[in-house]
Amino acid sequence: MRRQSALILALLLSIASTAACRGMGFTGDAFGLGASARGLGLGGAFSALVDDETAALHNPAALGNLTSTGISSMVARQFGGTTVGSVSLAMPWIGINVSFLDSGLISSPQGAFRYATQAIAVSGGIPIGLVGIGCRWRYVNVSSPSSGSGWTIDPALLIDAGSLRVAALFESAFSSPMLYVSGVEEAFEPSLRLGIAATLSPSPDVWWNASFEASGLFSSKASYSAGLEAWIGGLGARVGYDGTGPTFGLTIRITGVQLDWAYAMRSDLGNSHRVSLTFRIQRGAS
Repeated sequence: MRRQSALILALLLSIASTAACRGMGFTGDAFGLGASARGLGLGGAFSALVDDETAALHNPAALGNLTSTGISSMVARQFGGTTVGSVSLAMPWIGINVSFLDSGLISSPQGAFRYATQAIAVSGGIPIGLVGIGCRWRYVNVSSPSSGSGWTIDPALLIDAGSLRVAALFESAFSSPMLYVSGVEEAFEPSLRLGIAATLSPSPDVWWNASFEASGLFSSKASYSAGLEAWIGGLGARVGYDGTGPTFGLTIRITGVQLDWAYAMRSDLGNSHRVSLTFRIQRGAS
């Protein structure tokens, strides 16, 4: 426990000192944490498989396939203590996501500090046959320990052939760099996210999904993840690998209400729990 606490403190101190002196060094990472417990259970390999409100963040091209209006909230405990929260609201073609990360007040030999960042994504997507196209505008604000903000525009693509889905998201294709009160600027690093997912459904109430994703391609932060999930009616279970360690998840879905739980194992910075609660209204429902 003492070693884990020391690692957490060292990580947050590094983020804080980098933000104050040279810019973030973690620009846009509030989005990298995701907005879905289901997505975490799949190891984060979710851009090709996403079919819910969190498409506003994970892949806006999937918004054109939505048939319901809903709101999804997520809360997580990361790195043994940092709090992460997210709310996604979406309907066919449009969606919005608001996320935050807050370390709380942390004591250190250099004095107490707090790391906090907020982010918003406004997205749209339309289907054209088997192809969905979309775009996401992201705004990132760092409020502590140094203040700064910036934005990006991210085009997206989703090819949905039923049992096979392929996704592409060009992150930070266009952007305005993070500008801090100190006058320091830091550019968002463009990267490509590619995902593929396959579905097998032996009966109407039973199906399997397998997904793989490569993120940060053509950048300095490339990573790979994969997941497998099984559904029987409104009950789902999943396992995955997020590039660092194994992940697990469960879902209960009952008539417009969905509860997701996920767990990620980390040997260095502590394990993470996430819980998502979703309320959904089908189009045409009275």
